[in-house]
Parts: sequence; C-alpha cells; structure tokens
Amino acid sequence: MVIKLVLTYEPRPAVPLISEGPAMENVAQGHLSDGSLEEYSLDGLPEASLAAVEEHLLVCNQCRARLEGIEPVNYIHFTEDGPVYESATRLSTGKVMARHRGQNLHAGKTLGSFSAAKRYLRESFSQMFPEHTCDGLCSLP
Repeated sequence: MVIKLVLTYEPRPAVPLISEGPAMENVAQGHLSDGSLEEYSLDGLPEASLAAVEEHLLVCNQCRARLEGIEPVNYIHFTEDGPVYESATRLSTGKVMARHRGQNLHAGKTLGSFSAAKRYLRESFSQMFPEHTCDGLCSLP
C-alpha cells in the first residue's frame, strides 16, 4: 500500500501581515518569530493567526527550516487505531516537549534533551501499542 500526500496551495483572501499579536510579531522583517514557530509546533496558535502562519510557511523556506530546527523529531505510526503522530519540540526554555497525538490520544512530557525525548517516545509508544510492528508505512529515523 502506498500513501501519497498531495499539498495544494489555494490563495485565500488577503490577510494583513502586520503585527496582530505574538504570532505575527516578526512579519515586518519578513519572518515568523521563534515564539510563533514554537506555538505553531505545539498547536497553540490562536485560530485568528493560524491561517497567516501556515500561508507564510508555505512560501518561506527559511521559516520552514527554522521550524524543522525546533521540531527535528517528527514521526508517524500507522496503527490499527489510526495514525499516531510523535514529535519533539525544542521549547524557548531549553527543554524539549515530547508528544503523542492521535485519535483520542494526547499525551506528552517535558524532558531535558532530544535524546531523552526520543527514548520517552519510543518506550511510551511501545507500552501503549505493544502489538504494533512498524512496517514500510511508519516513518521512523
């Protein structure tokens, strides 16, 4: 089974890219702030800012690279219960937030390093889904 992901870009009505809160604080310089990228990674942006941030990420290679820098761990497991997403995000505090997300699953823990986050994700996933065996569909390092 091959799953293909197709992204399309459909322009939306013009959204003013002026400083309208924390998500857009660096747009005057043409880029999103580190705090905005962190909030986006943690699904914490207000709905009013989300569309503008996502549109910016579609066209700005530099901000996408910075987002990958704060969220270098981003995996998916295709389980019988549906997809389970794992990510680790570098927080502005220097800590790392490791998270599992899926249908009826929202779990996470703040840790001191990416290696600790990877270990937590691996161990906690295997405890939650002991019957799961990764195949070619799961994206792992």
